[in-house]
Amino acid sequence: MERFKKGISRRQLLRGAAATGGSLALAGIASGTLAEAQEASTMPTRLRALTREEAEIVGAMADRAFPRDGSSPSATEIGFIHYLDEQLAGGWGSGERFYRQGPFVQPQTSGHGYQLSLIPREVYKRVLPVVDSYARSRYGGRSFTEITPSQQDTVMTALQNGRVDIGLGNDPNGFTSGSFFTMFMANVNEGLFADPIYGGNRDTQGWRWVGYPGDPMAYGDYYFTVFQHRDDDYQVQPTGVGHGME
Repeated sequence: MERFKKGISRRQLLRGAAATGGSLALAGIASGTLAEAQEASTMPTRLRALTREEAEIVGAMADRAFPRDGSSPSATEIGFIHYLDEQLAGGWGSGERFYRQGPFVQPQTSGHGYQLSLIPREVYKRVLPVVDSYARSRYGGRSFTEITPSQQDTVMTALQNGRVDIGLGNDPNGFTSGSFFTMFMANVNEGLFADPIYGGNRDTQGWRWVGYPGDPMAYGDYYFTVFQHRDDDYQVQPTGVGHGME
């Protein structure tokens, strides 16, 4: 079986992503994967939560966080839009496990989790049009999907730094565009590296990228008889519960 190796080229997600305060560097993906990714549609055939316009905006945003580079596909080519749409349409998007009785105030210390009266699906639906309007107001009426990559980066940086008025910054909970950026980047990471059964990580491309062989339990008896007592690397194709179906 093929052994996946990390390439020599490296690139970073936007700084400050996923509430880590730092950057996440990833190695190059195995050769041949980009061509496969480009053949797959970046837009799901059926959207459950997002409109097509919203999906195009958030897809363009994700592709600036994780752009196509050399032999590696972009976030949308790996299936990010499908992942996010599924999550927003499901329990997470509807806040089914969130405490939503209030009071919704900005906590004095960190570690209190989600502190917003809006469910995640409502947050995305409010903020994405604002991001688009922000781009139009600064670049001659062109939408976020129409401006250049460097201009998109400028908009994303403003979003990250809390400089985009998303209409929630004056609320007692203090949810700013920077707060949304943190949520968005966490979702990008999930769409790239979660098990494909959740809609992203198409064809385990995210796992191939970092050389992760997938869920060991997916190998069944082979794992227990061959790998359990060995220290060397897996010599297998990455696999998981799902395979990025749409």
